[in-house]
Order: sequence, then structure tokens, then C-alpha cells
Amino acid sequence: MRRRQFLQVSGGALASSLVGCQTAAPTAAVSPYEAAYLPADKRPEGVVEMFLLGGLSPWESFYTVPEYGQDDKTMWWTFQDRGPLTVPAWYAGCGGPAEQPLYTPYAQDANGVVVNLGPFIYPLRNRPDLLSRMRVWVMSHDQAPHEAAIPLAVSGHLLGNPRMASLGAHYQRHFQQQAPAGRTAPWAYTVYMSSFSIIANAGAASAVGLHRPSARPLAIQLGPGSRLIDQLPRPRVQGWKSELDAAVAYYQAQAQRRLTSGTHRVRARAFDDYAAARLAMQNHAPVRDLLQAELLESTQLRTCIPDPLSPTASDMMYDEQSTSMALARHLLLNESAPAKYVQIMEGGIFTDEGGQGYDSHGEHVRQQGPNASHAMRSLADSINRPGENDPSKLDLDRHFVLVNTEFGRAPSPEFSVRNPNGVGTDHWPYGYVVVGFGGFVDQRRAGIVGAIGPDGFATQSITPADHRAAMMLSMGIWPFTEEAFAVGDMSVGDTEMAAALHLKKHVLGYDV
Repeated sequence: MRRRQFLQVSGGALASSLVGCQTAAPTAAVSPYEAAYLPADKRPEGVVEMFLLGGLSPWESFYTVPEYGQDDKTMWWTFQDRGPLTVPAWYAGCGGPAEQPLYTPYAQDANGVVVNLGPFIYPLRNRPDLLSRMRVWVMSHDQAPHEAAIPLAVSGHLLGNPRMASLGAHYQRHFQQQAPAGRTAPWAYTVYMSSFSIIANAGAASAVGLHRPSARPLAIQLGPGSRLIDQLPRPRVQGWKSELDAAVAYYQAQAQRRLTSGTHRVRARAFDDYAAARLAMQNHAPVRDLLQAELLESTQLRTCIPDPLSPTASDMMYDEQSTSMALARHLLLNESAPAKYVQIMEGGIFTDEGGQGYDSHGEHVRQQGPNASHAMRSLADSINRPGENDPSKLDLDRHFVLVNTEFGRAPSPEFSVRNPNGVGTDHWPYGYVVVGFGGFVDQRRAGIVGAIGPDGFATQSITPADHRAAMMLSMGIWPFTEEAFAVGDMSVGDTEMAAALHLKKHVLGYDV
């Protein structure tokens, strides 16, 4: 797509790409692709994405089908009577309501099979308001290693693709271009738990691809090693920040004059990147005011079972799942500079040495059960119940919540040299689920998109590229640009319009 078309489709905003230099956007031209967008009243005001690192198992969470696997003890039946802690024993001992069965019916998949909601997500099952606005997408791809699957699920592109950009970068770029004069606070953030650093596999969550560096979401690292709060006030130049900024601006202007002839300036991407970073640093006050130290502090939580991945087997863990959700709510609901998107790279309450708590090779039930149930509890507790109207909580009419993961877990136990006992599961990208709540998902759009067959392989599914492009479209952002996706990246469609209309109808659930 040509640049001129992109600007027209994005709303006609001709603002500077430098953070803090935006001007009020002019009146938007009528887009030739208007029919592909969602109605304005269906676009969420903000999005929070929980990315469950390691691979959420669908069989005991959002895709429980007891009719599958009973004879060969796979899928739902894998850990019903296998291992030191079975699924029923975990449910009984870790808070599962005694009056509720292990699973409850939800909806039919594309094969006409009734899919149930399993015990690992039981905190959601007491929230019919959430379930009535829940859309489950069956996903599949062929990237089994975390190092390849995480970038794919985060960006929609394979590792090494120059267009590999996080969803936050697309949102940051779009809303930055349309920002009102004076807005300098970020539009998109990425929250990393202490166990999972930005320099690990999660780097894709902050990647900008072909976007300018000013499109990078602001990264927030939790944990005792985080220096962000201390650095935001710029303590090393305390007392003479204005003088330093003025001096840097003077030399920066000199450099710009050397790049300018008459009214024309040569292209100098490195200089523009530096200017964007320097201006963001100079305009640090809004971020400093948004982020107080107490927002990044986690309290300890006593768990119902000891940590299976810790040599001390402690049952006292820092609750960074709840901290992350509270921080996301604070950023989305801020009155002066509300964010449009917050992604949480969520490693679980029990996490492995790589920070991927759902990577349950050796301890499937002990990892998946506590991690998934606590994540869903923190999600449910962050969303207003009908009539609650707590201003510090999310509203399903205004906000969209996405539960994402890089792949699922295998439908059968893992027997390997490292894990010979068969009480864990391997990676499974061939049929897994991604789940959304609220926002554009109303009661009419709730349900299951696609299907997984009795062997664990998806029979109808979409790809991470399809889903990421649809998430852009749901916020009014055209996904077919040189920085985002090509038509060939999509599963269906031979033109931009055809592909977009398919995403609108099949992924988002809206007829043309």
C-alpha cells in the first residue's frame, strides 16, 4: 500500500512522527476501505492483552471436550488419573467450587461439537456477564520452539521478518499520528514480569519492525531490579535539566541545518530517530506522573500447593499477575492520558527458569492449574460486574481483554529423556485457542470460531497473522501497509479489500 493511501486510511493525519511534536489531525478523508472497518461504536477505547508465556493448555481450560480421548487417555483425559496430582484432585484442593462439576458447557464449535469450560479457568465460570461476551478463536501454525512461536504470536510474522512489529507498535504509531496537540504520554505499553526480561524471547513485544523508533511501546519491567521509576525523574541532571535540554536542542538544531538546503531537508533516519528519543526524554514528566513506585510493587500470596519449579518448594509467591492487571487498568483508565493498549507478558505465578510458567513439560497439572486459575481470577476481578460501576475497573462496553499464548500443550503426555515420567506435556501449535472478552465482542459475537478434532489438530482455524491483522482492524487501523501485513500473509483474500472483509466477518464476527 502506498504511503499516501496509508495516511488517508489512517484518518488523514499528517502529523510529525516525533514524539511530542504532533499537531491536531485535520478532518479525515473518506476512506475507500470504509466498509471493512467496524462501526465506530464497536471499537474499544482500550485493549489489555494477557500473553500467557509457555503455552496455555486448551484441554482443561477453554476447550474441554470429554467425548474426545477417553479410550487412549488423551486431551481432557490425559491427567484424570495420571501423575502425583490429578486434575480432579487439584480442583478439589485448590478452590474449585464443590457444587460445580469439573467442566460446564459453553458453545458448539464449527464441527457441531459441544465445547466445555474446564477446571483450570473456574474463576470465569461464575461470571456469566464475561462468558456472554467471550469469543474463542481456534488457532494453528507450525512453529514449535518458543523462540519462533512467541514472535509469531506477538507480531503475526515469523522471526527474522523485517516487518515483525508488536501490536503495541502499530497502535502507538496510529494514535500518535492522530494525537491532539500537547499529548506526549505513550499510547501503548508492554509490561514484563520479573521472571521474563525484555531481552529474552519477549523482545518481539517491544519490536517496531519498519516503524520509526517513536512507535515503540513503553516497556515496564516488574521486579526488584527495575530501575524505571528511579530513572524517570532524570536524577543525574536534577537541578539543571532545563539548561541541559536547551544546550542539546541548540546543537541538534545546528545538525539539522547541515541537513537542510533551502526549504528541503535530506532524509536522515538516524537523526530523526535520535531526535524522537531525545524529545521523549525531555518530555518525561507525563510518564513520571503516571507511574508511581507502589504501582509496580507486588504482595506475597500463599498458594494452595508448593511451587513445583522451585528448589525450596515454597508456597509463598509474589503476585505479579494481579500487579500487572492493576497497572494495566491504571494506564487504560487514566483521565489525563489514557493508553490504548497494554500488553502483559505473563509468566505465571509459578514460573520456570525461562520465565515461561505455562511451559509444563514436567509438571502439567501443578503448573497449568495454579497459573491459569490465578490469571483468570485477576482478569475477572479487574472487570466490573453488572451494576458495579467501579471507576478503577474495566468496562466490557469500553474495553477489550485478550488472552493470548504462543501455542497450546500436546494432547498426550510427554515421555522424554528430560521428562521420563509422563506427567507433563510438550508444545502444540497445531490446535490451540486465543480468547477475547468485551469490546467488539457482544452477545451476538460470543462463541467459538473454528474447531479442534479428536486428535488435537485444528480442523478449522486462523493464523496469528490473521488474528493480529483483525485486532488492528478492530481499532480502526488499516493492516495492509508496508509496516504491517501484505495480502499474501492472510489465509483468505486476493486483494486488500477482500482480505479485510474476511477478517471483519470471520475473525471479528461482523457482516459487511
